[in-house]
Amino acid sequence: MLSTEGFLYRICIWIYHVTLLNFLFLITCIPIITIFPSLAAAFGVSRQWIKKNDPPIITTYFKLFKENFRQSMIVGIFIMIVGLLLYADFHIIVQIHTNIKIALYLFFCFMIVFYIAVILHIFPLMVNGFYSSKQLLVNALKFSLYKFHLTLLNMVCIYMIFFIAYKFPVIFVFFFSSICIFLTYWHINRKFVILEALQKN
Repeated sequence: MLSTEGFLYRICIWIYHVTLLNFLFLITCIPIITIFPSLAAAFGVSRQWIKKNDPPIITTYFKLFKENFRQSMIVGIFIMIVGLLLYADFHIIVQIHTNIKIALYLFFCFMIVFYIAVILHIFPLMVNGFYSSKQLLVNALKFSLYKFHLTLLNMVCIYMIFFIAYKFPVIFVFFFSSICIFLTYWHINRKFVILEALQKN
């Protein structure tokens, strides 16, 4: 029998929780348009884990899904519009045949990194406080620049997990999304902790 206080038992429970969250996320993303509320819900559950809480995953997930549906859709549509503009810019750059093409490529890469950095912060901030959609975007912009090395480290971690999952596709089904979401909130929570410590001093 596994002891409920044992290390192996806690590992098994953790794997179960991560797998369940991953399945919930994938299932609720099937309509595609619900990807953004699904992200908010998954980040909300991850936030509870990092805060050392143990909420009922399914009910908590769908509660957060409903609570953040409207705002996540508004912000998500904005993200998609910006992404489409960047995609259009890329095609314009490809068709340019001048000496500044390399410089334009470098600038585009910088913009992509910055774009991803902002996206990584939007949904953790959404479930961490109450902001208007405008405030949320502005705060995501600020937080993406604050302690930027943590943001880059987060991106590297996601890339490494993606690389491993690419080699072992079963990881996509059981762990990929939930692990990436958890790690992203963990990195951003470190920024929250640092700022709280600074405010107390």
